Amino acid sequence: MNLDQLLKLEGIDDYYIFWYGSEVALDYMDCNGLFKGKIEINKGKPKNDNTIYIFLAGINKYNSRYMFAAKLYSTESPDIFEVKKVNIKLDEYAGRLILRRNTGFSFYSNKFMGPDFIIDEIWGKETHRTVKQFLDYDSVELSFDELKEVIDNHYPDYYKALSSVKGIYMIIDGNTGKLYVGSASGNDGIWGRWSDYASTYHGKNEELIKLFNDNKEEYFKKFKYIILQILPTKTSKKEIDKIESKYKERFLTRIFGLNNN
Repeated sequence: MNLDQLLKLEGIDDYYIFWYGSEVALDYMDCNGLFKGKIEINKGKPKNDNTIYIFLAGINKYNSRYMFAAKLYSTESPDIFEVKKVNIKLDEYAGRLILRRNTGFSFYSNKFMGPDFIIDEIWGKETHRTVKQFLDYDSVELSFDELKEVIDNHYPDYYKALSSVKGIYMIIDGNTGKLYVGSASGNDGIWGRWSDYASTYHGKNEELIKLFNDNKEEYFKKFKYIILQILPTKTSKKEIDKIESKYKERFLTRIFGLNNN
């Protein structure tokens, strides 16, 4: 199903889409609306009071979240409009409905592009969240239970931050104090790599597999996951491996830790 079909189920045929890129989306809005009550536009101006404006927050180049719907009202300036949120049934999934447009995005997308926005997934509600909001990469310090909560619930703040970078991370075995240095160089960056740990505990690492086989799930409750260095997504695996090796030497994780390569 696509966005156009969803809106037509609500009887909305006259609509316009505004897509805020991932770099700025959360600086401008949340599920409750824009942080400022006015918007400056030069396309898609309302021709009547029936037009519904659909606001999307970009996650990456192709994916975005439905945030809210609104109507625009004229002001003294021909390019500045007052934004007033309107309630539609789709609001039940505000911030959680993920749409994908395979040709990328433009801030201005009229209703003829609505069928291009395909439903990709629906994230769960953050009804029992215990993990603090993402602040910055240096502050990330998650226990295993916190990591699993973040991954299983697809928390948007962590997903946006961790999926947009590759990098080097450290796992601390709180039972022994031993360290493991790893790298994230694949799809979805650090998010993708840490998802492996959340689902398997060991992430297919040889020494961690041994710990899992010997001690089972409960042993990993005392693990911590931190980020040592973030890297641009364009960084090659060869370069990432080189940086990872330097961290292993720095922390002596091949001699005293959990790295065996």
